[in-house]
Amino acid sequence: MKHLRWWIWPQNFAARLIISLVAALALAQVALIVILNSQQDGIAERVVHGQTLNVTATLAKLLAASPVNEQDRIIEAFRARQLCAGIETAPAVSREMNATEKNLADRLLRQLQGLHSDAPRIAIEQDMAPCLDLAKGSENAGQPPDPKLQAGDDFPYPSRIVTVITQVPLPDGRWLVVYNGIALPTFWSPVAFLSLFLSSLAAIVAVAIAVRSQTKSLRMLASASERFGRGETFSPLKVSGPSEVAATIQAFNTMYQRLSQFMRDRLRLFASISHDLRTPLTTLRLKAEFIDNDEVREDIVATIDELTTICEATLAFTRAEVSTEDTTLVDLADLIRQVAEEFRLTKGNVHLAALPSLPYPCRPVALKRALRNLVENAIRYGGTASVTLNDADGEVIISVEDDGPGIPDEEIEDAFEAFVRLEPSRSTETGGLGLGLSIARSIVKAHGGTLFLLNREDHGLRAELRLPSK
Repeated sequence: MKHLRWWIWPQNFAARLIISLVAALALAQVALIVILNSQQDGIAERVVHGQTLNVTATLAKLLAASPVNEQDRIIEAFRARQLCAGIETAPAVSREMNATEKNLADRLLRQLQGLHSDAPRIAIEQDMAPCLDLAKGSENAGQPPDPKLQAGDDFPYPSRIVTVITQVPLPDGRWLVVYNGIALPTFWSPVAFLSLFLSSLAAIVAVAIAVRSQTKSLRMLASASERFGRGETFSPLKVSGPSEVAATIQAFNTMYQRLSQFMRDRLRLFASISHDLRTPLTTLRLKAEFIDNDEVREDIVATIDELTTICEATLAFTRAEVSTEDTTLVDLADLIRQVAEEFRLTKGNVHLAALPSLPYPCRPVALKRALRNLVENAIRYGGTASVTLNDADGEVIISVEDDGPGIPDEEIEDAFEAFVRLEPSRSTETGGLGLGLSIARSIVKAHGGTLFLLNREDHGLRAELRLPSK
């Protein structure tokens, strides 16, 4: 059902606009065809009515003034593809005339100018059967109308054939019967369908070209927004398109420039603070070296070193959020192997599953740092780190698992907060500064992804890094 709804009403804006416009054009054309068809039917019927009356009046006058042996030749001379005549001993159609037929009979009577005492009779039928029956039963009729009339060249796809039958009494008591047929094309004929199809196809092509041209700026804006969400840098977008779209692009450019400037100012601020603190910390360390009490001196030096580490970590955290690294296509499998090799050189226990080759556009230095933080946490708290790489359901998934005690479910989100350490000792030597996961999540978010922590069913913790497939 979901796929059916997508086909009927897709999510794409351009497709929706095309469907709406084409549907409106198709409905307008159908309405126009209905109106024209009804008008043409009325005009055609009036024409055949008048034609039949004129032919009948002329033929009746000629027959009345001609000898009997000439009448067959006269009737044959009047024969046409859609018209034929004959002489009957009695009216071929004896039913009661309706209002239209009575009106036509009165008109015919006036055209006959009192030639006969009995009033003529007229019948309007909706098919050719009455005409053919009359022709077959006529005494002096010519050949019946072409039976192929219903599929003739003039009317290849009729819906119905309207036949006007005029019956005029002759002086000798017999009846002149003239029948004239007209084929009226059906509204749903192949011709109408072909016309509707071709015009709709032309409308689709024209509208698609126009819509695609008008929505080009929107696609450019959507692409830039996605890149901005991944933390990429780019030049301001060209302001183009309709006035509403151009205003939106201009607003986006302004927002992008202001946010970029804000992040750069923030980075410079923390860099300045870190730089300014280094000098007094270095001075304090030098002065601490002159303290005679070894225990006091070591405590002061350790405190100074911790402050220095905090400053550097804070600066690193800020740089992780404001990355100026260019996006490069790298193989994620190779990136994971490089991180694993770094820890193996320092006696870190890292297990790698079979890693499929997976080229991915990213900022490799930043992403490698996020992976390094996750692997480091796994080794620190679980002794080992197991890394897997998968590409499924439109996402790239990198999992880092450990065999440690895990984290209480209610504290998982706290683990991502900056400077929050869940390690009980709160020591920087055993628990770090509490920035590893914060930096990792910032880097992953800058790539448009997400980072989760999940407790494994048996024991241990799994860090799951999900990136959108490109």
